[in-house]
Amino acid sequence: MRAIVLEKFGGLDSLVYQEIPDPEPMAGHVVIEIKAFGINHNAGARVIATTRSGERSPRLEALGAVRVEQEGPDLSKRIAEAKQFDAVLDLVGNSTILDSLAMLRRGGRACLAGWLGGLEPIKDFNPLLQMSSGVYLTFFGSFVFGTPGFPLSDVPLQEIAQDVAAGKLKAKPARVFGFEEIREAHRIMEAGEAGGKMVVVRR
Repeated sequence: MRAIVLEKFGGLDSLVYQEIPDPEPMAGHVVIEIKAFGINHNAGARVIATTRSGERSPRLEALGAVRVEQEGPDLSKRIAEAKQFDAVLDLVGNSTILDSLAMLRRGGRACLAGWLGGLEPIKDFNPLLQMSSGVYLTFFGSFVFGTPGFPLSDVPLQEIAQDVAAGKLKAKPARVFGFEEIREAHRIMEAGEAGGKMVVVRR
């Protein structure tokens, strides 16, 4: 199968699109959020999405998730495929990364790339006692985009745009507002009612 995999410690330069063997007993499972799983699904990976709201499950399945799990504490103890995942993209952050690492198979990779759960540090973090052996942990902060070490030219924007135009990758915003509706856009965002990316345009 073809998949985007983390080859080494680091950010986007650590992601490689390559042929990998189908893992047993289930091929290419990934726990990932909507923001990134469309690209992985388009690349042929099987994706299990997570959400805080069960109301979003049909939308995630329509985007290509084979299944949707409810986010929450100890997901690694509730999910049938624990210890079989190839990769986890953790956008919740410090409060869930240890649980994300516990879902990985030997050689599996977790990328901490978000802080939806806040920035509180992991209490008494001790990698020797809290991380599974043989798994990889990497971090990527979008604030490095455009810096010399992470030039925007590394991102295949033209290929992504072509996939969107061809309908292979779904990238339609959840809501589009006119500039005169910006207050309503902020209200919806702050109330947690967006249900996806929102765009404000000048008409």
